[in-house]
Amino acid sequence: MEAENIIIEERVKPVKLSRDEKKKLRVIKKLINKEINGPIAAKKLGVTTRQIRNLKRAVLNFGDGGIIHKNRFNKPINTYEDDIRVELAHIYRTEYKGMNFTAFARIMQEERGYIQSRSTIYNILRQKRIRSPQRKKNKRKKVDA
Repeated sequence: MEAENIIIEERVKPVKLSRDEKKKLRVIKKLINKEINGPIAAKKLGVTTRQIRNLKRAVLNFGDGGIIHKNRFNKPINTYEDDIRVELAHIYRTEYKGMNFTAFARIMQEERGYIQSRSTIYNILRQKRIRSPQRKKNKRKKVDA
């Protein structure tokens, strides 16, 4: 039995460019086609001529994807894992529903040992579509004398 070499085609999904990236690509392609020069391209994009040279080199080396920022698909280092986010939202919904977010954050930090700040816990709860009980209070109308 002979070992067969199977060639698998890897299809690369084309990356969608944002409006700004499309504009950059149009200007850089005009530069490559020598329709405009470096200083004009720099002025159109609002960057320096050095950045224009770098963008041109990236497009020549990597194609249209060279215009995309290299950190675009990386997750920021200071984000919290999804399981922590889900856990905090679950604890709030089951045990502390209706409690002030600041008091909830203090309990989580002191009693449960979470290291997230009050503002981080607030942001996590808001992203999980939990509204602060203070937000639901009716505001008093000013009475003009």
